[in-house]
Amino acid sequence: MKRKIDTHIFLLVLPLLLLMGCNRYQYIDIKSNQLNIVKQTKTINMIGHWKGEGDREKFVTNTVLDYGFKNQEIKINLKFPEEVYFDNLNREKSEVNFLLNMITQDSIDWDIIKLNDLYQPISEALNDPNWPKKYLVDFSEYPEFREGSLPETLSDETKAEWNGIIPGPYIEGQYWALWYNKKVAEKLGIEIKQFGMTFNDFAGYLKACNDYNLQHSEDKIIPLYESYVWETTNIIPLMLFASLLDNKEEFVSKKITQKRLDAWGKTLEAMEQIAPYHPVDPSWKTTEWSSTQKMMLDGECLFYINGSWMYNIWKGIDEQKVLDCVPAEFPCFQPHKYYPAGYQLTWAVPKNARNKDEAVKLLLSMTKPATAEIWGRYTKCPTGIKGNLSNAALGTDQFEVYSNYIQQNFGKNHFKYSYNSTWVLNDKNAELNLRYREVMDGEMTAPEAMKMIKREVKQ
Repeated sequence: MKRKIDTHIFLLVLPLLLLMGCNRYQYIDIKSNQLNIVKQTKTINMIGHWKGEGDREKFVTNTVLDYGFKNQEIKINLKFPEEVYFDNLNREKSEVNFLLNMITQDSIDWDIIKLNDLYQPISEALNDPNWPKKYLVDFSEYPEFREGSLPETLSDETKAEWNGIIPGPYIEGQYWALWYNKKVAEKLGIEIKQFGMTFNDFAGYLKACNDYNLQHSEDKIIPLYESYVWETTNIIPLMLFASLLDNKEEFVSKKITQKRLDAWGKTLEAMEQIAPYHPVDPSWKTTEWSSTQKMMLDGECLFYINGSWMYNIWKGIDEQKVLDCVPAEFPCFQPHKYYPAGYQLTWAVPKNARNKDEAVKLLLSMTKPATAEIWGRYTKCPTGIKGNLSNAALGTDQFEVYSNYIQQNFGKNHFKYSYNSTWVLNDKNAELNLRYREVMDGEMTAPEAMKMIKREVKQ
């Protein structure tokens, strides 16, 4: 049904019509000055992501609203995990249990589910590494998806992460960073290099923090934040080790060569050198990541290792204090040739979804240049979607400057950060203790640690 309406009347009733449109109908056609009444015939139930994480939440809600505006016959019921199933005390378990229910039931309530990096735990729960092909839509089969995605997200290596398919768009990208609080640095009387930091620079910063703590017992600052829930300080020795190798091929090699062992030996010597500065407070063994995110904002620590996404988390907590946080390049013995970065799947569509086709269309609509540009502007992070701006573009603040620097200096020459020992040794030794923690804590010397590693390593 259409009818011409007076512009003034239209503007008066528009808010009411939009409100009503949230239920059974939507009424929108501003350009033609006409009142369109479109009955919503289908509902897409979607699990969102990034609730309370600054403009990342805004990205999700605005993207969904925009799609609903352009497709008024579709109603989108967007709910976040925190509203449906999320258990903050056991994040991964609640995610895994929910996903298992969604993909294995004959009839499910949610058409778009939050996926993230849960391939391995789902594989273990089902005892089936082929579960993505069985239960999830393969987006690599759609031409518009391939055309809208960066080539590196379509590679065989990327598909191997999901046993041969691509279950959704790689909207989220990240660069890992050594975050620091510039007000804390000023308090310590040091000026931290955002780029080109050497190991000696890093050791000097830790020494300055330790010297301050010795003189201010009531106002101690944790040099390097760590949590037992999500250990990230291992990236410091990892990047020192990587800087001693000539190229990425040597870094990702599965061969345990003398050169690689020597490089790790030198890295352990560096950990021994900073041990007297007590870089990681012993309290890390009882520190909960989710409940201590304000530590960086409140100036309780100097350094904090995590992805570029922390900008969004911190902005969601305090828009002013996040401006004190600066992402910095990791220290190295000599200039890095490759960097920890990558892209992460956010959403997938189960094959048994009630409105599978409409859900697929919604996610495909995100593989557009506009999505890449909005994501970069909102989040200050890279994305796997093609766009005129492949990262946070203009460099107007320390966050965009960092993203631009990493993009310009490393481009595609990056690797996906792993928390185990694979990069230093190989897959056979993924769980072998590299002893960097014991050396950094002053519990053993570098030679003692290397002796143990050589005795335990599997060739």
